[in-house]
Amino acid sequence: MAKPAKLIVVSDSHGNRDGLRAVLDAHRDADALIFLGDGLNDLTAVQRSGPCPMVYEVRGNCDYDKTIPSERLVSLGGLLIFMTHGNGYEVKVTTTPLRKAAAQRGADIVLFGHTHSPYYAYIDGVNLFNPGSISVPRVGRPTYGLLLIEDGEPEFLHREVPR
Repeated sequence: MAKPAKLIVVSDSHGNRDGLRAVLDAHRDADALIFLGDGLNDLTAVQRSGPCPMVYEVRGNCDYDKTIPSERLVSLGGLLIFMTHGNGYEVKVTTTPLRKAAAQRGADIVLFGHTHSPYYAYIDGVNLFNPGSISVPRVGRPTYGLLLIEDGEPEFLHREVPR
């Protein structure tokens, strides 16, 4: 039986380093931080400023470091997770291309950003999760996500960024 995993899921910081640090400080017990792009400079600065768990990051459309991949496929907690910012998959209009990409990769979970809106759906055997934006939400307060995995079962939570 695998140890339960607690993963912080963040996207679209767009300069909000204080918000990113507040999220990390609120979850010092997290196993990993998944950063879904548009703020890689913020991530680097926050990593230098204090404790940070293992990081899995992808590049967003506003990030320019081409050494960071735009997509990743990782196995965490016994589940295969496809990570992308989402801008290459028309996510502001539909999730169909993203779901197809996940199916082609055999992913159980797709994590994506770009829309600045929290989202969760379970469609055709794939969990799709967008944490929203920790900086510039389309509606409401800035948000992030938690992905809890226990015995291969995921739980997805949206949370407001601590003030």
